[in-house]
Order: sequence, then C-alpha cells, then structure tokens
Amino acid sequence: MTDLRSIPGIFAVAGMLLACGEPAPVRDAGAAAHGIAARGAAARSSAADGAGASGAEADRAQAPVAFADLDRIRAELAARRGRLLFVNFWATWCVPCVEELPDLAVLAREEGDGQAVFLGISLDAWVTGNGAETEDKVRRALAAAGVDYPNLVYVGDQDPLLEAFRLPGAIPYSVLFDPQGRDASRWEGQAPIEEVRRELAAAGRRGSGALQPRETAPSR
Repeated sequence: MTDLRSIPGIFAVAGMLLACGEPAPVRDAGAAAHGIAARGAAARSSAADGAGASGAEADRAQAPVAFADLDRIRAELAARRGRLLFVNFWATWCVPCVEELPDLAVLAREEGDGQAVFLGISLDAWVTGNGAETEDKVRRALAAAGVDYPNLVYVGDQDPLLEAFRLPGAIPYSVLFDPQGRDASRWEGQAPIEEVRRELAAAGRRGSGALQPRETAPSR
C-alpha cells in the first residue's frame, strides 16, 4: 500500500492508481509501465463486460451524484447521524473498487429502510477534474453496478481528506460509523460482504450507548 501523505502532487494520484492495480498516468514510464498498463486495460475490459451484462439493473438504479468539498461531506455525514452509516471511498479508475460495487449495492438494498444507510465518496475528480466527464463516468459506473445509494465526488486537495478520515492512501476503503458518528469498523481493500453484514448486525445490537469508538468522526 502507498501512503499518499508522503507523496506530493501527481505522484500521489499515481501511487493510488498503482495501489488499485491500475496504470498510473505518468510520462516516459518505460517498458515496465507498459506492462502495468496492459494489465490494467485487461482488467477494465473485464469490468466493462460484466457491466454490460447487468444492463437491466443499470436502467433501474439511479444513484444521486453530486460534487462536494470536505465541508459538504462532513455536513452529509452529520445529516445521517442517528443511523449506522457505511461510507465507501472509491473511483472508476480503481478496478477493485468497481468490482465490489455490485456487492455493496445488494447489501444497501438489503438494509432498505433499516438501521443502516450507505454513502459513496468518489475520488475521480483527482484525475479527470470536477466537470461533466467525471460526473458521467461516476454515474455510468454506479448504474452498471446497480448502485442506487447517494454518491459524492470529492473536490479538493488530497491531504485534508486523507487526514480527516484517516485514510491509509489506497482504495477501496470503507468505514462504518455508529449512530453517533464514531468509528465502528474499517476495511482496507475490498470489504468482505459477509463480514460487513455481520458487523452491521452486531453494531445494531450494541445500540447507541454500548459501542466504544476509536475516534470521533469529522464534524463541522
């Protein structure tokens, strides 16, 4: 895993891309980089094939998508206090991230109007900016995976987000917050869905007063 807090500028994005198994957008990378690019392209092709197979579900799912700075993200988390909140950090250029989206979509639908809500935070703007291209990529990936829970596309510098949520520097990365906005569990890499399901049930049973947090979640 790559600690992005120690890598400035574009190399931070490159490190995260490599941590996700995707080619980093650097120039004059040489033969080794071409090998990485070939593997990344194959993975993207495989993900696209799977996305096409779920066209009917994609038409049905309409995930709300909005650009958000750190203050907006904090406000959105605060607005969901009182329920368990599962937050997934991801990007369309991260193959493992895209691969786990269908499972997260199923889990979110299982919860329905239950005790837990889901929120995605896309980091795509770090690569393609905060314009229509990025929004379209995010919407298409969510639709292909059948995701219908809200997603925010983070716009802002890397370090404030990494520090606010204690992110290690690689995605996918997921955090489960208790109803008071405190850490309940964290998953680095693809979250094992059965484990997440068990943790959601356990956190619900522990109730609002019994969970001992490791750190208070960011608030405005």
